Amino acid sequence: MLLGLALFAAAVAAAVLLQPPDLIAAVLVVFGIAAWFVGACSMVGYLRWFFAAEFSRARQDRIDTVDRKTK
Repeated sequence: MLLGLALFAAAVAAAVLLQPPDLIAAVLVVFGIAAWFVGACSMVGYLRWFFAAEFSRARQDRIDTVDRKTK
């Protein structure tokens, strides 16, 4: 996730600071956008996993609490 953002920043910085020919700069920018997209997708996937795990744990805690009260 963070590696994708770091690669995006590195690719854009290389395209700006090194001032390569237009074709190479375009490739660096496309690579940077692809890295950003992969990082964003992994962030969304991580958040989905995190919230699903927390909802599952909360549901299980609620079931355990009800079971303890009924015994």
